[in-house]
Parts: sequence; C-alpha cells; structure tokens
Amino acid sequence: MRKHITKFVVFLGLIGVISCDEEADKPIDTGFLHGMFVVNEGNFNSNNGSITYYDPDSAITVNKLFQEINGRQLGDVVQSFGVADDKGFIVVNNSKKVEVVDMETFVSLGTITGADYPRYFLKVTERKGYLTNGALAGLVFVIDFETLTVTGQIEVGYGPENLIQWSDYVFVANSGGWANDNTVQVIDPDSDTAIESIVVGDNPVDLAADKNGDIWVLCKGKVVYDDNWMIVEESDSKITVFDGTQFNIIKSFVIGRTGDYFNPLHLAASHDGSYIYFLESDGIYKMDITGNSSPEIPLIKKNFYGMDVDVNNGNIYGLDARGFLENGYLFRYSSSGSLIDSIEVGMGPNGVVVN
Repeated sequence: MRKHITKFVVFLGLIGVISCDEEADKPIDTGFLHGMFVVNEGNFNSNNGSITYYDPDSAITVNKLFQEINGRQLGDVVQSFGVADDKGFIVVNNSKKVEVVDMETFVSLGTITGADYPRYFLKVTERKGYLTNGALAGLVFVIDFETLTVTGQIEVGYGPENLIQWSDYVFVANSGGWANDNTVQVIDPDSDTAIESIVVGDNPVDLAADKNGDIWVLCKGKVVYDDNWMIVEESDSKITVFDGTQFNIIKSFVIGRTGDYFNPLHLAASHDGSYIYFLESDGIYKMDITGNSSPEIPLIKKNFYGMDVDVNNGNIYGLDARGFLENGYLFRYSSSGSLIDSIEVGMGPNGVVVN
C-alpha cells in the first residue's frame, strides 16, 4: 500500500504544478497509464527529444515527462514510443537506445542498448516485443520483457521502419533506409523467423490493417542521385494493398507523383477500419477502403510533420513541427475533419500514442 501511495503522491505533486483543474472523477490510481503521449524528436544532435503527456479529460499537459520524472535528458532524436501493458518503450534513434519506463509512474526501469539505428517497437506476445533496426541491411531485434535485453534477431530488408501485427503475422515495412527497398517482410512471431517477402512499391514506410484484414502500405517512392547530387531516377509515391493472410496484392495506386519532391511518411486506419488516412505535403487525406484512387483534395488542409488516428474514438491528430525552430503543436480533429483543439508540445513532434 505504501508503494501505491508514494506513486500517487509523486503523480499529484507533478501535475499540481501543471494544472489545478483535475476533475474529481479522474482515476487516482493509474498515474500516467492512460492518456495521450506525443513523441517529440527534438533537434538532431541537441539531446532535447521528449515525450509530452496529455489527458484530454482533465486537460492536464506535462511536457518533458521523462525528464521531469527521472531528472535527466531523454536523448537525441526520440523516434517512437510503444506500449506493452505496464511498460513503455521509448525509442531514441541517434542515442542508439530504448528507454523503458513504468507506465504508471514513468520512472525508468532500464535502458536497452545494442542497436545502431533503432526505429520502432511493437509488443508481439506477453513476454516479448520486436524492435526494427538498421539504416541499410536491417534486423528486427527480439526484446525480452523480463530482462529488458535483446535475446535474438531476425534478418529483414533494407531500412526496416514501422511494423504491425495482424492475425498470425508481423509485417515490417522495409523502407530502404539509406538505400532502396520495395518489400514488406512477413514474420512468424511463434518462431521469430521471416517467412515471406512481399513486393510492394518503392521504399515502404508505414502500414495499417483495415476491417477486412487487408494490409495497406504507404510507399514513399525513391529518388536516386548521381555524384553531383543530380536526380537520375525517381518513382511515384504509392499505396499498395495486400491480403493479410494470403499475401497477394489486391490493388496499388499513385498518391504522389515524381517531381513534387515530397515523400509521404504516415498512414493510419480509422478506428473501425473503414477508412484510410494518409499524410501528404498539403494535408491529411481520407479515403474509403473500397476506393481505388487517391482523393483529389485533403480532408484537412494543413502542412503537418506527423499524423495519427485515435483507435478509440476516431479523432485525427496532426503534428506541426514549426520547422524545428520552436516547440511544436498537436492539433486534434474529429473524424470528419473539424478542429477540436490544439496544445503546445515539444520540439519536432512526429506522432501520438493513445493508451
């Protein structure tokens, strides 16, 4: 009981400085376990990456949450954040580590090292998770939740980026990293082995599953330069869709053409899996999963650095990095594209995790 009270006192002591408007019916025994977590990359080589905590019910906002709780900087380029039950895994790319925290208190539980270019983390069973790693030929590291160590590795394609789990498989987007790739790796999490390589568009970076079990892949396209940094080859940005159990390609269509010098990086499914959202240079687009072509105009017309969709209520989150010159902003929209509110977050926000 004393340990529980201590955690709660620490939590109240911190948020009391931030806000005095906490609602009486807010659960008092879950600390930071539930809410929104904004991933702020920070400036490259500046060691100022951070996590912002936001509770929409009470409007409590805590910037630099890890720093406030643990009394030290989080690291250089906070790439992503993954949750596995009562543990949070903060992937810090340029610091080449994963910080593991207790989700209730956000107190550090340990640091996972051994990765040279860590990208994204995913819980795959009650005992283990996967971490993508590599700027060129890539690996997926197997992370043990008890020891917080790397216990195995799976060879994948170049530049493994985001990954999702659907049905009996884990799908990894091989983004090409500092080279080029055009595949999605299929991993069997029971045996920790790569069992299939699906050819999609050039340099896939993000994935989502729709309500039918089809996997949507955002492929940013490739740009090849010569020794004088002149473009000698460029391909369209595409979305490719394949069956999540048979792995056959269902459809593929262009969303960004060569010459626009923009590589879209983010894609998400609606909370019911009926729609797909993706981010382009002029805003966030929404399309029905039965569609076969890119919408002509964005649902939300604004330049964002990142985007996510709330799986619980369908809200859309747009992240404005403000050119990495000042703190960024999180914009919340309804599923219809109506602005709900905005809050100031950290430097270079790129995504939101809802727990």
